[in-house]
Amino acid sequence: MPRNALRLSLITFPALLAACASTPEDPSASAEPQAAKVTPLQDAAPPPALRMNTQPFHADAPHTYTVKKGDTLWGLAQRFLNAPWMWPQIWYDNPQVQNPHRIYPGDVLTIVNIQGQPRLTKKLSPRIRILPAEQAIPTLPLEVLRPFLAYPQVVEAHELNSAPQVVGSPDGRLVLGRGDILYAHGGPMESGEMMAVVRPHKPLLDPDSKEVLGYEAEAAGIAQVLTGGETTTLRLIESPRETRKGDRIVPLPAPLTQDLRLTPAAADIRGHVISLPDTTTASTRWQVVAIDRGRVDGMVEGNVIRFYKPGRTTRVDTTPIPDPRGEDSAPDLFTDPVREVRLPDQVLGDAVVFLVYERASYALIGEVSEPIREGTCFSSPNAPAITCR
Repeated sequence: MPRNALRLSLITFPALLAACASTPEDPSASAEPQAAKVTPLQDAAPPPALRMNTQPFHADAPHTYTVKKGDTLWGLAQRFLNAPWMWPQIWYDNPQVQNPHRIYPGDVLTIVNIQGQPRLTKKLSPRIRILPAEQAIPTLPLEVLRPFLAYPQVVEAHELNSAPQVVGSPDGRLVLGRGDILYAHGGPMESGEMMAVVRPHKPLLDPDSKEVLGYEAEAAGIAQVLTGGETTTLRLIESPRETRKGDRIVPLPAPLTQDLRLTPAAADIRGHVISLPDTTTASTRWQVVAIDRGRVDGMVEGNVIRFYKPGRTTRVDTTPIPDPRGEDSAPDLFTDPVREVRLPDQVLGDAVVFLVYERASYALIGEVSEPIREGTCFSSPNAPAITCR
């Protein structure tokens, strides 16, 4: 190539990159301009949490990490941060990166210094990639949650009592499956509406008051309303298990977006695990638990909770040791010198709440030091030390 042509190409290549970077953003594009210096935020001071905690990253956190298919935002937060729920405060939305808050497989995450505080961001790259927004990594593994999002998991007694019931079928069969027609009585439904068919499974009880917080529901199917009226005709579209007379017809749950915002639960929230939908004895990483706190308690989707194991009780003998000088070595503080002492509760790990009902919620377990069981207590990770009951 002639020297002048080479010089021209070296001049025009950055210009072409700049032109690409200045192109109006496509909502479905994730484009990154040529590498540049990180520009500190000019319009806001570092969050108070960052000023209080100058070491938000694990000591062994990688300085850079290439995002892989199957990664989740919660998993990355646990990999990098001492307090994973602080991800929204630690993440730096670099204005030089299009879609800076979305993370895609192949992105390189790096720790940078912004206004004297360590932050995490996407590494600048000259690559330009066009990716659908739905290919961004989700906050939680949606494939694990999908069975819990397709049907209502908790139905309160008053909702069950007012919900239409399956009363029969055209041919009189008592057990129905996919494609079958059924009749429901007890409430109006709109023609064409998709409804869930559920069966009350077991009551969820408050461990302290024994009050029924709601009923866990078994999913019998999804049915479409064919004709409305006092007695409604529906067709079963999906049928994971047989539909029977007496099953209830309830609305389908609202879809869950993959962009849950991680936040610690309110500092005064504490409660217990009350059900293990995935297993019968104990649950561990990427399994779901039901807890006895819901919307009325201030719980919201994306809340992070922390599990605890009750501290052991040990015996302490406070009998004074005889003093050879004949002096009292300790005041007589206790009638019985042998007493029981409760050791501190042990942190087991964290979970993210992803499904909130009126008085109960479902949470996905993250990294835990031992399996979680019914009765395991939890609180906000920002709460002062608690005592498990």
